[in-house]
Amino acid sequence: MEVQSDIAKIASLGYTTIRSYSTDCGVFDNVVPACQKHGLKVIYGIFLDASKGPNSAGANEQLQDIIDNAPKDSMAMLIVGNEAIFAHGVQAGDLAAYIKVCKQKLLDAGFPSDIPVTTAEPVGTWEEYGAALCDVIDVFAAQVHPFFDGGITAGQAGDFALKQIEQAAKVCPEAAARGKYISEIGWPKYGEANGAAVPGVSQQKEAIESIISAVGEFACIFSFQDDEWKEPGAFGVERSFGCADILP
Repeated sequence: MEVQSDIAKIASLGYTTIRSYSTDCGVFDNVVPACQKHGLKVIYGIFLDASKGPNSAGANEQLQDIIDNAPKDSMAMLIVGNEAIFAHGVQAGDLAAYIKVCKQKLLDAGFPSDIPVTTAEPVGTWEEYGAALCDVIDVFAAQVHPFFDGGITAGQAGDFALKQIEQAAKVCPEAAARGKYISEIGWPKYGEANGAAVPGVSQQKEAIESIISAVGEFACIFSFQDDEWKEPGAFGVERSFGCADILP
């Protein structure tokens, strides 16, 4: 099975954790069992958008899926919302309230109290809305994408990422003291250049090596395979972050 072989490859390269963005697409049927087999932890996710907002039926179904199906020893973290404020119109106060709900329901279901619950937003969103979120997150997690800065070359990606997460973490110092993470970072293989940032296979390899060297211990590399289902997006790069073939 492809999932089994993919997870086996990730484990063989020394990675310890994978990130899931929601509970659909066979997460519990295929991904989690493969991770259990190969000794990988899972960062579980609850996807929030206009149709699946905080405390909506769609959000609560995902939370219940996790409670019902996630092995308690498999969970490295729960990320409630992926760019929910930045990209999906969720209000910061509503997100904060729902993070509290998720934390309590996990505890009530017997999950260990030391499993961190947080959310993931870009640096600028944290700086604008972090005050509403800092008190409810257990650890700090930010999305950092050097390519979209426009002034960063592939070889500078790691140093840029480190500076960005250090800057963003100042918004929520107490949560960051418990742990700070880059919840998503990568480099595209094809598309148009964004100033000094040039997509390409060799550039992606250089960027990923730079990222792993600088922040690899606390970063989620995005992504394993290309996302052909996405729109091409800005600079035509959104589908081409898959880096399985060049992972060191």
